[in-house]
Amino acid sequence: MMNPFTMQPKWAFTACLAVLFFAPMVAFGQGQIRVGLAQADITPPIGGKTTGYSSAKPTDGIHDPVTARVVVLQSEEACVAIVSCDLCIYNSPALHDQVKQLGVDRLLLHNTHTHAGPKMDEDFPSAENPWRQTVDQRILSAIQEAKNDMFQGYFAASETQIQLGYNRLIQRGDYALTYFENPERIPYGQVDPTVGVIRITDDAGKARAVLVHYACHPVVLGPRNIKISADYPGVVRRIIEERIGDDCMCVFLQGGAGDINPLFLARGEDRSLDFPVVERMGEMLAAEVSRALALIEDQPGRSERFAAASSETSFTHRFEESAGVRLGVSTLLINDDIAFISMPGEPFHKFGLDIRQLSGVPNMYLLGYCCNGNYEWPSYLPDLASAARGGYGASENTKAEVGAGERLITDGIVQLYKLQGRLKSEPMRDTFEEPPK
Repeated sequence: MMNPFTMQPKWAFTACLAVLFFAPMVAFGQGQIRVGLAQADITPPIGGKTTGYSSAKPTDGIHDPVTARVVVLQSEEACVAIVSCDLCIYNSPALHDQVKQLGVDRLLLHNTHTHAGPKMDEDFPSAENPWRQTVDQRILSAIQEAKNDMFQGYFAASETQIQLGYNRLIQRGDYALTYFENPERIPYGQVDPTVGVIRITDDAGKARAVLVHYACHPVVLGPRNIKISADYPGVVRRIIEERIGDDCMCVFLQGGAGDINPLFLARGEDRSLDFPVVERMGEMLAAEVSRALALIEDQPGRSERFAAASSETSFTHRFEESAGVRLGVSTLLINDDIAFISMPGEPFHKFGLDIRQLSGVPNMYLLGYCCNGNYEWPSYLPDLASAARGGYGASENTKAEVGAGERLITDGIVQLYKLQGRLKSEPMRDTFEEPPK
């Protein structure tokens, strides 16, 4: 039988879908969250370019594989697929369209944002068979795999803190602006040091997945690196999976890292010294993840409710009056103590702090670099104060109108409040119940 992944591109996706589009019926118990897990190897052939540096050269090797890791969450209320990819910039109209035939309400296509992953907007290895099409096919297959092997998942969350990044904000005389490097790494601006950890166990109490949330650019490897790598998120995942064992899958979820660079930078002349720097940062973050897991080691998880809401909004282009920008936000609520709000492009860290303050949810996280629909990559999304200061990512390399990020966050918080039942469908003088007479 011919492998659909090796067929000609115009037939491959169709043939693959014909095999994959079988979604078994699932019966849900009351207050039950079903979870499906899978991963796909999306490591490209060598010879293509990486993404994120204008001076990137063709790769000459693979240091560590890059993957797409799938977490499908399903309840009576919603079915959402979160796909965390070791890619810098990636969205797929085809995948957003096709997942609905798998019984998935919404795809959250999330990028860890490694700058040592394959470039997805070039015709490599050929125009007839671009790597982005292979990635689409493998992710679709992994989503189907996850859907076909679901279990009741129990969720527990914990947090620690560590500052492994610095703000790109710099000050020059009377002016301050966001700069690509902030070469002196002077802390003019704040960071979000929170390490969020979510453990998913099954009926037997076995840890099946660990979700790690952190906000820091995966640019430990610099522009002269020519090896494919997941950068520090790959190190974190490897260490956690080795420590837990039993085929537990670790998933890295990038936060609002638009203005946050790593303190660890491999920028010397000797390329052989690059990856020890990556290892060191990954080891330090993994140690915090392990500490957070230890805090909930004896805590049973909960499987009570999963709900989701999504929207898309049209914005004007910041610099081209005749152009438009369409962006979307999704909100996920797990039980009553874990929530995510997604944002596309590269959001600044302040949005992660804002939703944590507004949500009232103990474990509240921003999923940056995450497209929830078929729209173009919006580049950076700065907060208002950063946009006013200007600089790289605050003015240069932005598309959406000023204030777009704040509007998306507002949409996400409104969605969250509705999912929580905090916003009523009719006007009310008060929301408390009268005592019985």
